[in-house]
Amino acid sequence: MKRKNYENIDLCECYEPKVLIPKSVSKQWKQPCEPQERSPYYITEPDGTTFFIVGNACIKVSEHFNKSGKQVTDLLEGIIMYSGKA
Repeated sequence: MKRKNYENIDLCECYEPKVLIPKSVSKQWKQPCEPQERSPYYITEPDGTTFFIVGNACIKVSEHFNKSGKQVTDLLEGIIMYSGKA
């Protein structure tokens, strides 16, 4: 069985950048990213169950509200803010 000759292969070649990156871009990439807050949103599962998501809080919505009244998002945000102060 003949052995292959791997002496001519430069393994470092695949790690060298193909394009030079400007220093300003390099500095920007090295800065830590601040997490962005997502706005509240709803998820409806295939069985029809609706969940309201705010940050890490997941609330099952089991009631329907009057269209002319306060929005569910406003009510739930108020509840979460109130419970966070306690």
